[in-house]
Amino acid sequence: MIAAFLLNLLLALVFMLLMGKTGSISFITGFLIGLFVIWLYGLATDGPKYPSKLWRLIKYSVWFMYLLTKSNVQIAWEIITPGMHQTPRIIRYPVQELSDVEATTLANSITLTPGTLVVDISEDGNWLYVHCMYAKDRESAVADLDELKHQLQSEVFAT
Repeated sequence: MIAAFLLNLLLALVFMLLMGKTGSISFITGFLIGLFVIWLYGLATDGPKYPSKLWRLIKYSVWFMYLLTKSNVQIAWEIITPGMHQTPRIIRYPVQELSDVEATTLANSITLTPGTLVVDISEDGNWLYVHCMYAKDRESAVADLDELKHQLQSEVFAT
């Protein structure tokens, strides 16, 4: 995926140089043409489908940006309203079925989301300890973490 993406960027830059234009429209056009070329090459060699992986990554990115926005609004509301509405909790979350890269990506995604923080990972790597600011009950917090894990596995790490 990384090699195909870098090739796609290179093809976009070559297109820009050949056209003699250095604007964003020229780059996007070159990127789309490069995407089409890589897709054709994938059909000819029956290799991995880079465009579908790129699309899934874009879908995950949009979904994650929605999640970040929603969490930021919740934190901002907490700041501007009087009183405290937090229900903090530390949850031990299982990640034994994930590879090291998947568990690290999940931990970083959790930490990036405002209101949640991965405090620690067990020595054997099977558990994440997650601090949640708004976890009324353990089941709803685990369900949110499960949704994040499912999105990562199905959109980013699916083959």
